[in-house]
Amino acid sequence: MLIAYWIVAGVLALAYVAAGGMKVVQPREKFVAAGLTWAPDFPALSVKAIGA
Repeated sequence: MLIAYWIVAGVLALAYVAAGGMKVVQPREKFVAAGLTWAPDFPALSVKAIGA
């Protein structure tokens, strides 16, 4: 059971790192075009800070 916990925790950690990294690397306009409704309300630096 402990091994399953660590596997699930590792997969979730990778998902969070991938999502955060995407927000740091991509421009805010790409998120707006993708349909993220919250992105236009924040400046570009705030979106990058959220990702970091």
